[in-house]
Amino acid sequence: MTPRRAAIAALLCALWPAGRARAQALPGSIEIGGGGGRFYGGAFAKGSNEEFEHRVEADDDVLAGFWLGAQLTPRIGIEMSVRKSQEDIVNPAPGVFPREPTAATLELTTVETGILFSFPFGQFAPYLGLDGGISNININVPDRAVRDVNRFGISAAAGAKFYAARWVGFRVEGRARATYLGRRSNGQDRGWTDGGRWFRNSEIFGGVFFAFGGRS
Repeated sequence: MTPRRAAIAALLCALWPAGRARAQALPGSIEIGGGGGRFYGGAFAKGSNEEFEHRVEADDDVLAGFWLGAQLTPRIGIEMSVRKSQEDIVNPAPGVFPREPTAATLELTTVETGILFSFPFGQFAPYLGLDGGISNININVPDRAVRDVNRFGISAAAGAKFYAARWVGFRVEGRARATYLGRRSNGQDRGWTDGGRWFRNSEIFGGVFFAFGGRS
């Protein structure tokens, strides 16, 4: 190795740890991002809605969304996110390769706010999130009066951010969500512990983000 190349290599080695240390969210910074992923559907129990008289399931499909966040401290941030997916509602059937006819389509849009707890390490920042908000459930059936409803939902996430630089990076997460549908009808409800009152789904989501501002 020539002296010039050795000097360049030494300089890069000296600057690399500093670059890693700088590539973290600064308190006071604003983050905006968008991306997509995969929606993994859940079930609507019998009596949980006015559209179907029996249990139906939401199929898996793609989803898209965006988020806007603010970093309060090096480890704590807040965030608002919007995500939307469209999937089939099917009549479940047993078997390895069952025939599951489509009963309708479901458009699910979630608008949530929550808190992120980060554990930064250089350019890599794992995090845990807890969110609450509104799930808009739009089941496409002929009667528009019962198609579009808003319900309260909560979700929890585990993921990680990867910083290419202070102002840009990529994140990926897994999230579990539960949307409260209310008391089941037609004598199906078993009280406040009835799991059929909730629509539960999960998702894998990833995207690119940009960060602005902040203070060291």
